[in-house]
Amino acid sequence: MTAYPQGPGSAPPPRWRAGRIVALVLGVLILLPGLGLLAGGGVLLWADKAGRADDGYLMSGSDSFSTPGYALTSERLDLATGADWVPLSATLGTARIEVTSSNDVFVGVAPVTDARAYLDGVQRTVVDDLGTGSAAGGETLISGDAPSGAPGDQDIWTESVSGSGTQQLDWAPGQGDWMLVVMNTDASAGLTLDGRIGATAPALDGLAWGVLITGLVVTIIGGLLVALAIRRRPSGTAPSYGYVPAPTLGAPRYPGAAAPWTPPAPVDRSSAADAAPSPVRHDPSV
Repeated sequence: MTAYPQGPGSAPPPRWRAGRIVALVLGVLILLPGLGLLAGGGVLLWADKAGRADDGYLMSGSDSFSTPGYALTSERLDLATGADWVPLSATLGTARIEVTSSNDVFVGVAPVTDARAYLDGVQRTVVDDLGTGSAAGGETLISGDAPSGAPGDQDIWTESVSGSGTQQLDWAPGQGDWMLVVMNTDASAGLTLDGRIGATAPALDGLAWGVLITGLVVTIIGGLLVALAIRRRPSGTAPSYGYVPAPTLGAPRYPGAAAPWTPPAPVDRSSAADAAPSPVRHDPSV
């Protein structure tokens, strides 16, 4: 028995060539960051729409702070957009510092050089992770003495508020180095409070949509590359390795060969022309 190649429907799948492998790897490498950008843009968009208070501020969680000294201060706040053509007001907007204490407290923002000059040699606690939701481990107590005067008597403050209960300081920051200072209004030692910070962040909506659209475009490109790499050859197309269908009956088995002999169909001899009896001949000599 002679074996012939199988039909087109059962032909082996095409081999993975170098181009398909490169397309698949490249598609996956593009697809993963695209999905990450989609997720990040969605989170930013959610924060912009659902995380804002009624007055338009995005606020951090509340932290609890205390100090045996005379002041609670932030680390140096270095405010800059990183690009001269992007104004700080467009990215940060208006900042808000909210402080709640049972004491009469003073909350002020000053240029860092002026604030350090006022607090030089003063016992205070420096908070280096304000607004992160975890004050533990982010406070450093600096030894010193009492300040030279009450904070309200100083003329170094760009913005300030004072009083008991909850105090809100709204500040339109400019580029530069700043320091946030919280003290008792009478400059006495010992201070305990809850605080949080926030901002209007007017550019967040545009940033969220930009990240989301970029992620969508990158994801589509990566998905197309992966789809093109893994797509299968249509089942009706002969593979490229020289498939030849099985020969039909009476057809040559290979190019140049003669067709096999086929016996003729049987004939009914009773109806054939040469089946009639021969005529009778008479001998005249009889």
